[in-house]
Amino acid sequence: MTMNVAVIDGMKLPVGVEFPPLKTAKYSWEQYPQLGADELALRCWRSDILVVLSSAITREQLEKMPRLKLIIAAGEACAQLDQDAARAQGVELLAFPDAAGSDPAQAQDLCARISDAIDHYISMLEDNGAVS
Repeated sequence: MTMNVAVIDGMKLPVGVEFPPLKTAKYSWEQYPQLGADELALRCWRSDILVVLSSAITREQLEKMPRLKLIIAAGEACAQLDQDAARAQGVELLAFPDAAGSDPAQAQDLCARISDAIDHYISMLEDNGAVS
């Protein structure tokens, strides 16, 4: 099974900052500069993992993403995520609330930590037989 990862507001990263490739061979990666509220579910309904740097995520949007398993929120996105709705839908949450994305070195470190977290999450699923 391929894990589908979507970054929904990549324009928040400084120019030249990129996410390192994941270690797993079975993944797809979509990175959007900024998705509007009406575009989120349309573009990400097949996503298993969302990376959110600043955007709000509502209950209504979550309900339109049935495959979603994990949301990684950083910085201001942590406060704009309907955490109760995510948990009610069985979506796991990982937060980097103090992450600052404006400094290139700090943003690159954040991207590396997020990629490592995704790799760890996928390896846990593989170990449990949830992903093959």
